[in-house]
Amino acid sequence: MKLKMLLESFDFEDFFPSVAIMYPNARRHKKEFRQAYDILLSMRPTPSNKNIRYTLLHDDVSGNSFFGANDQNFRSSWDVLLGKDVKRDKGVDLTDEEICANCLINAIFLGKHPKAFEESYIALTR
Repeated sequence: MKLKMLLESFDFEDFFPSVAIMYPNARRHKKEFRQAYDILLSMRPTPSNKNIRYTLLHDDVSGNSFFGANDQNFRSSWDVLLGKDVKRDKGVDLTDEEICANCLINAIFLGKHPKAFEESYIALTR
């Protein structure tokens, strides 16, 4: 499923609690997260053959393992991210809601946002 379709399948209020679990300051910045979601929904996706793949990742520093997608999957403009397929490897125990929340967070902090989001991005990163 394309990221655009995944985002469209949820109302913001339905998956925001998952955002708040993954990003501790999210409740304080709900307006900015909502703006990112609204902008992403309003954008036209650029077709892409690349994927956002959720898999089991290992942190060499802590030795912990977790389900997630490589940061590199999100290093693109928002329109290109919207055109990528979101996939999960067998055994990845994340709900669509959790993946949607994680994609939003990573698009904001790793992706190349449009100018319309610049002020909110600054508020999130100070």
